[in-house]
Amino acid sequence: MLFRSFQRVTGIVQSLNQQFFNFNLFGMVEGFQFTRYDAPSGFYGMHIDRYIGGNVRKLSLTIQLSSAEEYEGGELALQFGKEPEIMDKQQGKLIVFPSYVLHEVRPVSKGIRYSLVAWVTGEPFK
Repeated sequence: MLFRSFQRVTGIVQSLNQQFFNFNLFGMVEGFQFTRYDAPSGFYGMHIDRYIGGNVRKLSLTIQLSSAEEYEGGELALQFGKEPEIMDKQQGKLIVFPSYVLHEVRPVSKGIRYSLVAWVTGEPFK
């Protein structure tokens, strides 16, 4: 079952890449990272997903594991322009975006937020 789930995620990411980004990709060589953000201060400040001394991260993805009712705050915010865009907190939601996009996970004010994150690598941007 785990292998089929991984195949499903990679298939969706490949499809989204073809539709929207058309990046030259190697794959998910770093694997998945399980993340846990605990109230009252669990967060990850504004950043881009860059890995110094390793493969070039081209796409970032997050899978929402917690139900939105299990916690407050903890929004994933992507900064495409002046105002950040808040991503859907629906359990099971897969969000994919270019790794060079500035983003954050805002502080969790109540409960615990769980997610899986991963990065798809590729050749350096030209």
